[in-house]
Amino acid sequence: MSEFLSFLAISNYGRFTLASKSITLGEALSGKLGRKPGRTTVARFWFSLMKLLGFGLLACTLALFVVVFLRQPALEMVPVLILFTALIIYWWRVNRRVRESKQHFLLSNDRQGFMHDLRLDEKTVVLDGSNIYHLGHDNGLDAQPLGEIAHRLRSQGYRVVCFFDANIFYTLGEHGAFPNGERHSPAMLEDIFGLNEDEIYVVPSGVQADKYILECLKHMPISFAVTNDKFRDYADQYPTVMKDSLWRKGLVISGDEIKLLQHRFSDRNED
Repeated sequence: MSEFLSFLAISNYGRFTLASKSITLGEALSGKLGRKPGRTTVARFWFSLMKLLGFGLLACTLALFVVVFLRQPALEMVPVLILFTALIIYWWRVNRRVRESKQHFLLSNDRQGFMHDLRLDEKTVVLDGSNIYHLGHDNGLDAQPLGEIAHRLRSQGYRVVCFFDANIFYTLGEHGAFPNGERHSPAMLEDIFGLNEDEIYVVPSGVQADKYILECLKHMPISFAVTNDKFRDYADQYPTVMKDSLWRKGLVISGDEIKLLQHRFSDRNED
């Protein structure tokens, strides 16, 4: 696996060397290794303007509230307070969107908050959680293949990152993995698949996990994906990720035996 032990990585954010200094994914994506290409002067001006308008809206709203209160002390204040609260919430949402627009989507949609600290000098396995679960379900094993593969790779020193489509909770509910009406939470996925809290990434609704998986591989130099999906629709968008056969490893289930293709497990590392 010499291809995974190289400490040289090439990405769209430039060429960098992983040497004695630790570099995290968050640092790379936030621009500490250089500005993101495509962020033009016009775009930076637009973001700054939106932020300034947000603060201006907040200041004007507060001033309006003070003026109304001083001039009309007997005025029913409930509607004014409701309006003031609504404007504050609107300002907060606008300001939040401006902040998130400056972040890479891998970071801004990370509800567990672990992606920022992923080390680029650690070997990482990116699991296509929904794909592996469907394979297990189709073979009567449900959550077992995903949990077993995560455990075995973790025991070999791999950092595990598991992406799920947003509908994973509904799928699990339909398959009877938890009672109907139970509140959805990442803790469910921890219990069902034997994953850790900082290994679970559920992508936003309306998008597929495919792009997140490939984007993660793109920026993690010592990594590969575990999936039976070949992501052919993304070949033009991620040519450097999918340039050879080593970027992904498929699963085969034969009876109760779960095999990871193109990968050899060491017996001494397994329980």
